[in-house]
Amino acid sequence: MVMTVECKGEKISGVSATVDIVLKELVRRIVERDPALDGVLTRVVVADDFPAALVDLGEPPAPAGSLVPTVARTLFRDSGPVLVLEGAQVAAALGGEASDMARFVHVLHSELWRIRLQLDALDAGEAGLGAWADSLFDSQLRPVVETMRNEYGVTRRAVWSLPGESDLMLRHLLDVVVALPEATQEDVVVAVSEDDLDGLFVRSLGRVAHLVHTAAHAQGYLAGLGRPLEAISAELDGLLRDSFFGPHWGPLTEQLDAVFQADSAEAVEHARAALQERVLAVFVSLGLLLRRAEDGGVWIEPLSSGRAR
Repeated sequence: MVMTVECKGEKISGVSATVDIVLKELVRRIVERDPALDGVLTRVVVADDFPAALVDLGEPPAPAGSLVPTVARTLFRDSGPVLVLEGAQVAAALGGEASDMARFVHVLHSELWRIRLQLDALDAGEAGLGAWADSLFDSQLRPVVETMRNEYGVTRRAVWSLPGESDLMLRHLLDVVVALPEATQEDVVVAVSEDDLDGLFVRSLGRVAHLVHTAAHAQGYLAGLGRPLEAISAELDGLLRDSFFGPHWGPLTEQLDAVFQADSAEAVEHARAALQERVLAVFVSLGLLLRRAEDGGVWIEPLSSGRAR
């Protein structure tokens, strides 16, 4: 398949010819190393105004204050996947230091794997919620599990292009782990005082999702490198294991590997269910009991208050 490259905006259009040549060559080299990525991408849009480009391609405008990808994002359309790249980042990679290009190559490599995994899921009929959609409880947690699976799969497969100076997101993971217990308790106090346990569920789900997604991202790199955290940083390993998240780190290593290695629909579903149970266990470690209500909805209980909804 022929890959087309579109440059949108005055700045990036000024170097469109170079962008076209370099992007196609980078993709060619990545595919040469990873043949499974051959043909997954047919259209790239490089834009000065990244959010505007997403809207032009049919995405709704991002809510004010929301966190959205600002460097690369793939949109899946009936005509095929469209990779949108932020023009300033592309220009910096082309005209900057070797380290800038190395980071960009890894971003591109990772996005190609995201596309490959999503296309594989579509072919296997796994892209939707499936039977989980029949339960409000499962439909809230399934996207968290699927993003964990995807993040782990991408970073584990794309590890060979990882720049040498990368910290594997481990510092950010530790920052999240340290901040989360206090932030959760503050959320509980506010929710109980305002009788807003529905709001507590939304906030806590967002916080826990960010934690486990970051953990899966880091675990994928570690698995791809074939090195445990202790071998990368004994200090970080000790701090993480001494935290509230410590009891979950080891089991996550095994459960994420299990979903990665699963070779049948039954094995995949079993591994997904184990990851969902792990997510629920993280809630408990934060002082929140999350379980399925009799009507299939979400029941959340701050363990310190005895109140639930």
